[in-house]
Amino acid sequence: MADSVKLYTLGVGDAFTTRHFNTHVLMDIDGREVFLDCPPYLPKMLATNNREGTRQVEHTQYREIFITHMHADHVNGLEELAYLQYYVTENPIKLYAPQWLLSDIWSSLRPSLEESARGDGGLANFDWFFDAQPIEPGMDLGGFTVDFTETRHHPRCLQYKFDFGGVKFGYAPDAGVDKQKWAWFDDCDLVMHDAWFGPTDALGADIRNLHSPIEDLLSMPQDFQEKTLMVHYADGAYDDDPDQPSEDIGHYRLARQFHTYDLK
Repeated sequence: MADSVKLYTLGVGDAFTTRHFNTHVLMDIDGREVFLDCPPYLPKMLATNNREGTRQVEHTQYREIFITHMHADHVNGLEELAYLQYYVTENPIKLYAPQWLLSDIWSSLRPSLEESARGDGGLANFDWFFDAQPIEPGMDLGGFTVDFTETRHHPRCLQYKFDFGGVKFGYAPDAGVDKQKWAWFDDCDLVMHDAWFGPTDALGADIRNLHSPIEDLLSMPQDFQEKTLMVHYADGAYDDDPDQPSEDIGHYRLARQFHTYDLK
């Protein structure tokens, strides 16, 4: 399994952020770069990161991507990537998700990508742009295995667990309140998890059906809190310093944008 695993946060914000970029993580596994979700405004995100961040990232590095669900702040960058490599189809990007989610992705992208602008005309297929890789729980992907289950969320959404051999990383950027789903991460060494700051009667309903309010997360044991970085948080989660959040978050920490976390 992997000898070195580093996690780099290209974005930490929620769907409505104007302060950060949408939550987006790069996993560096012995130099193999695997991305988690693919939010919109990738060119701006990468340009800003390459000015302000601690690791240079270009769109050509996007060769493997895991997707959690179909909300725009998690998948709309896929169309941007597809067009950035529009004429380079001999090496499509590997896209990992269960078959039902891969089908949903192409259904969403098809109206904008199917009609070809290339000289030979014709209709484009999903495999012009992406090498769809249907996954199953426990699948070995070389250097790590992946497990997943659905979160409490609409639309259907996944949380992932990556086992690198000796260390495990859990990822749930959109997840409503469900203690059984949280306990699923008990064997992880590090978790990045959705955190909701502010009123819970938001977006026209109880936000617990979509996200995890701080007051609920604080009910979890100390060891879970200590290993969990909060992501997908609102702009008001802190004023000037992520280490001084606007609410009491117990033993949790806010993930910092453009920051490397060494897992192994």
